[in-house]
Amino acid sequence: MEVIDEVASTLKMDRDTLARASVKAFLEKEMRCIEAEIFEIGARHGVKSIIELDDKLKKGEVREANILDDFQELDYLEARRDELLAAMKSLPQ
Repeated sequence: MEVIDEVASTLKMDRDTLARASVKAFLEKEMRCIEAEIFEIGARHGVKSIIELDDKLKKGEVREANILDDFQELDYLEARRDELLAAMKSLPQ
């Protein structure tokens, strides 16, 4: 018996309902973590997005050497957020 079946049985829940709720909770938790990391990097540089950080870089307000790690991380986090949003939209209601 799979873990999900055991938990569903213990909670007297439908397996599919539990699976959907579990996936939704996981995606929501991941989204909160990603958003927190995006906020942290944004606050450090006074921006809300990779586009704003890129604009600061182009205007010479920040040096690439000083922000490269955060720039790459912010780019990754925003892409990951988009993936999570897409996954959340695909969940059946």
